[in-house]
Amino acid sequence: MKELYQKLRTFTGKNYGLYKSLVGKIWNFGDFDLEFIHVQGDPFAPASRLKFKAPIEILGIPAEWGNFPTKRLALADFLLRKIANEVNSRSEAAKENGEKFLLNVQTPGEEILVRNSLWVGGPSENAGKAIVELMLSVDLPGDKRTIDVSSAAEILTSTIPDLLMSLYLNSDADKKEALRYIESLEIREALLAEMQKRNFIAFVPDGAILPRESGASDKPKAGAIPFTSPEELRETFEVCGKKISGMAISKGITIIAGGAYHGKSTLLSALESAVVPHIPGDGREWIVTETSAMRIAAEPGRIVRGTRIAPFVRELPFHTSTENFETLSASGSTSEAANVMEALEFGSRTLFIDEDASAVNFLIRDARMRELVGEKDEPLIPLSDRADELKNRGINLVLVIGACGDYLQNADTVLVMKNYKPFCETKRAKEIAQKSSVQKPLSKLPPFGEFRSRKLLQIAEALLPGIKTRNAVERQVKVRLRGKEMAIGYVQADLRALFPHAETATLSGLGLFLLNLLQNVEDIPADEAIQKLYTQIQNVGFRRLPQGFSKDSELPRKEEIAAALLRCNLPMT
Repeated sequence: MKELYQKLRTFTGKNYGLYKSLVGKIWNFGDFDLEFIHVQGDPFAPASRLKFKAPIEILGIPAEWGNFPTKRLALADFLLRKIANEVNSRSEAAKENGEKFLLNVQTPGEEILVRNSLWVGGPSENAGKAIVELMLSVDLPGDKRTIDVSSAAEILTSTIPDLLMSLYLNSDADKKEALRYIESLEIREALLAEMQKRNFIAFVPDGAILPRESGASDKPKAGAIPFTSPEELRETFEVCGKKISGMAISKGITIIAGGAYHGKSTLLSALESAVVPHIPGDGREWIVTETSAMRIAAEPGRIVRGTRIAPFVRELPFHTSTENFETLSASGSTSEAANVMEALEFGSRTLFIDEDASAVNFLIRDARMRELVGEKDEPLIPLSDRADELKNRGINLVLVIGACGDYLQNADTVLVMKNYKPFCETKRAKEIAQKSSVQKPLSKLPPFGEFRSRKLLQIAEALLPGIKTRNAVERQVKVRLRGKEMAIGYVQADLRALFPHAETATLSGLGLFLLNLLQNVEDIPADEAIQKLYTQIQNVGFRRLPQGFSKDSELPRKEEIAAALLRCNLPMT
C-alpha cells in the first residue's frame, strides 16, 4: 500500500492517462494483493476495474470451508452480499451529502450463482491455498484531464482498505451467519439429490414463501401465506440431520389449475426459479426442481435458425418444410414449437408451460374447429395430442391451465389452487375427464425422432463472420447490452422473452460465455461444447477467460445458454 501511495504522489499535475501505468503490476495491500485489470481513459469513461486477492485463512475463514465446491459457492455469495451492503450504505450516505461515492461492487439478486465479482477458489487451483478474489469498480478521480492525486490516494489507500475489512470473519456472529449460508445450500443440494433418487421432479417444502414483493422485486412478499402441502402429495426427506416435509411432484404430466388470482402462476414461477439455489430467507431456498427444466412460452417475432418443428407443425403452405425451419419472425405457435424442440434438443427433460403465456392453437384444438378447418388444411399439431408420447419418452410437463380442460385426460397429477393453497384433485379430475367428450388425436403424427444436439459448427457457421471488432479502435470483440438485447461484435440476440427478469450481470455472463464459445468453435455437438466451457467456469471461475473480469458477470444455466445461442443472428444488410 505504501508503494502505491508513493507512486500516486508522483502523478501530481500529470495527465489523466498516466493512471494506466498502474496496470501490469501486483501491488501489496497487506493481506491482499491488488491488480488493476482495466484503467479508464478519462474521468467520464466506464469505471476502472480492480482485483483484490487474499488467502481465506488470513480473512479469519476456516480453512476447511475452502475444500468443498458447495461451501465455496455459498461463502462467495455471502461475502459479496456483505461487502455490497457496506458499499451501498456508504453510497447512500454520500448521496445525502450531495456527493458521489466513487466505488461500486455488484449487488446480487436472490439467487446463489457463480459470479466473477467475488470468487472463492479451491486449494488445488491456487498453490494449495483457497483464495478470495474480489472485483471492485472505481471512478478514478481527475480534474478535467489532470489526475486528482489527493482524492485518488484517499480512495485507493484509505477508503478501499477500510471496505475490505467487510470480508474478514473476525467475530463469532460473522462466522455463524456465513455458516447459515453454507448449511442452507448444503441442505438444498441434499434435497435435490434425494428428490431425484426417489424419481420426483420438484419439491416445495411446507413453510416456503412463494409470492414475490412485486413484479419489479424478487424479494419475498411480506405477510404472504406460507406454503402447505396437500396430504396426498406430502413427502418427508431426511437430509443433513433435518426432517423436511412438503409437496413432491412426480414424473409425468402435472396440471396446476384454479381460479384467477388464486396462485397458479405463482406456484409455477416458484418452480421455474428453483432450478438454481436461493439465499436463506428468500422463502424459496429449499424449493428444488429438476435442473434441466425450461420455461416454454410463445415468442412471436423470434428468429428460428434450422430447428426441426415437424412434430408440431407439418408442411406449411407453398410447400414450406418444417424439417429445418427458418424464419426471421416466427408466429406464436411456430415459436412455441421451436422452443419445445430446442429445449429437448439440448437436454431438458421437464417443461414448464403457462396457458396465459402460450399460443392457444399450440396447446389445443377443439372438435368444432377441427371439423371446420379440416385435418388436411391444418398444419398445427397441438401439444395435447403429443403429451402422452412425450411422457412415454421421459419428458415431464408441468402446465398451468385455466381453460384447456383437454389436458385433464392426460394428467398424472392435478393440483387446484385456492387462495394460494394447493389441493390435490387428481381423482376428481379423472372422473370429470371420463364423463366429458374426449378429442381424438390427429392421425399419422410425424415422429419426434432423436433429441440430439446439432454440431456447434453447424449453428455457428453463419455467425462467425460477425465475431469481429466494430471499429479500428477496439482491440477485442466486445459484448454490448441494451436492455435485454445483446450484441457480440456484429452478432445480435433479442433476449427479452428468454430472460424477462434477468439481471444485467446474467446477460453479461451469457455474452462472455457465447463470445468464448464462438471464438473457439469445435466440430462437436453444441451441448458438449457448452458443457465443456461451463465445467471450466464452474471449477475456476471466469478468470481463465479472456475479458473474464471486464464486467460484473454471473453464470446462467447451460439450457439458457443454448437457447440464447439459437437466438443469435447477423443483421440483414
